[in-house]
Amino acid sequence: MRFLVDPETAAGDLKQGFLLVRADQDETLHSALRQVVQSQPEFAPWVPSSLCFYYTDAVQVGGRRIAERDPRIAQMVGIWSLAAVEQGSGARRDLVLDMYASRERLRTAAAANLVQLHEAEAGFRAATDTSGTEYRQTIGKTQLVWSGRTTGDSSRIERPIVEAWRVPGVRGVTWSAQLSLSPAWARGLVGSLRVEGKGDLAKALKASPIRFVGPFYRGGGGELRFTR
Repeated sequence: MRFLVDPETAAGDLKQGFLLVRADQDETLHSALRQVVQSQPEFAPWVPSSLCFYYTDAVQVGGRRIAERDPRIAQMVGIWSLAAVEQGSGARRDLVLDMYASRERLRTAAAANLVQLHEAEAGFRAATDTSGTEYRQTIGKTQLVWSGRTTGDSSRIERPIVEAWRVPGVRGVTWSAQLSLSPAWARGLVGSLRVEGKGDLAKALKASPIRFVGPFYRGGGGELRFTR
């Protein structure tokens, strides 16, 4: 999910040594957000933000494999980030505002390695009409409900998707993290998103002039590496 955060709100989450990236200065800005900035210049100084959910059969944490006995239960990891660059070098390294996991065993294993994953509830079911599937995520005081389906032809992913972040950890530890994701293919999504609640995430999403959901990736694997 891609959206924009009010610069005054974003400044409250800014860490020392980093600068926020304005939407009109983000070379990687998604085309949907770029159209909003071009048609509504008042949103040019707003800060790009993303919220991604990763569903997998199992997660390897060090030498420990985290999986459920019921293969229908996936491990979900969610990451909310804000566009930023490091001062001095000017290197792009987004700030992670929060990370989530749907299974307690994964949260416990991560905490043992000084990585903080907050609790989130995730589920999905077939919609009651022909709209496709309904996904629900409850994160603190925020609930997200997306109803929709994939659309268009599948496109094969030829290169890994790489992201770099700074991540707050346990006991004051701050991590540099890099995600390398290698899905097999991607498809677009069509549907509707409903945001409920009064949490910080809900407030940011409700204030954004756009909440773009997609694409949907499937297959393959990935690695999220933390270093100090």
